[in-house]
Amino acid sequence: MVATQPLTDTIAITRTFDGIEAAAHRVIAQAGGMASVVKDARIAVLKPNFVAGRSAETGSTTSFALLKAVAEEVRACGAEPVLCETPGTEFDREATYTILGVEKFCEENGIRIARVDPEGGEQDWLELKPSGAKRLRTFHKPKFMQDACYINLPVLKTHVVSAMTLSMKNTMGILPRPDRRSMHTFGIDQSIVDMNLGIKPDLIIVDGSVGQDGEGPLYGDKADLEVLIAGHNSLAVDLACCDLVGIKPRDIPHLKLALEQLGEPAWNVVGENPGLIKQFRLPEQKKLYRFIFWLMYPLDYPYTMLVERGKHFCTTLYGTGLVGNRPQIKEANCTHCGKCVEACPLPNVINLQTLKVNYKTCQRCLLCFEACPENAISVKGYSGLRQA
Repeated sequence: MVATQPLTDTIAITRTFDGIEAAAHRVIAQAGGMASVVKDARIAVLKPNFVAGRSAETGSTTSFALLKAVAEEVRACGAEPVLCETPGTEFDREATYTILGVEKFCEENGIRIARVDPEGGEQDWLELKPSGAKRLRTFHKPKFMQDACYINLPVLKTHVVSAMTLSMKNTMGILPRPDRRSMHTFGIDQSIVDMNLGIKPDLIIVDGSVGQDGEGPLYGDKADLEVLIAGHNSLAVDLACCDLVGIKPRDIPHLKLALEQLGEPAWNVVGENPGLIKQFRLPEQKKLYRFIFWLMYPLDYPYTMLVERGKHFCTTLYGTGLVGNRPQIKEANCTHCGKCVEACPLPNVINLQTLKVNYKTCQRCLLCFEACPENAISVKGYSGLRQA
């Protein structure tokens, strides 16, 4: 299915004071109802933000309560809800699903998980070449989405690379990893605009129940916004989100480009209009960090020619424990209570005998850090976040 964007979008805004599920059903109705989205599609693709194994309570990932409500609405219209999401390239998909509990949640709520080949095998992917694209001129989406409706479920949060990550950027998670590498290599901001020329959601619901401020998208400050924002035009929805957190859209590079190239969309607000909920602080733009982060992607081209399929330069680099936000155990404080091992959902990450973290298996969810009763775990990284 190809989404048709209305000339004037209806942006529905509702608070989640009575619970996320109730608010989700309400905001869907305010935005025109799920029947107008599903139409005659047999499948509705649900695209959350599961960038890494950090829970929705931290403002990092999409709430399961929102997914549950959307799936119920989809089934009520006679379509099958299918979850499609691959986390960031530096994170393992199955490990991320394990940490978040995605398998159990989807099984309990009748949501099928589409495990497309993240490395871009031809049998799973459909090539797109949207007219007007400037940098990302060729990319792919899952073939099974061709006749499905697409429901985008991002989180309202900041991002250390793109400044903000809302609906326009969230679609990146359904692309294969080689295309994501191209986006970073050729210029992430223009590539986000180009991607949205080829993939347009039928419905967007931004999860602002808990967002993330400052050094997002994983290790920023939790923001209890208690709001959901729904619409059909990605740029309009993102502009409305910026209004709620006091961000000037032209301070977000990809939104600035989108406004210049696509024009400013028209929309009207229904439901509630709470005004400024919280003044967000954008991440500090560190040139060295941005350069190092960018460099990982062009270096990945020769790297993937030398290693087994599925391995990437950034995965290997983060696995060394030399970069990124990673937990470290302070021997002087540790009582060997084992709370960290109990909290970690993955095997072979923490060795209580050596007090070492295996960074090849660690997914940097920080559950060990949060569980330690002795303040024996600190988190190190380039940004200096959460250092003790």
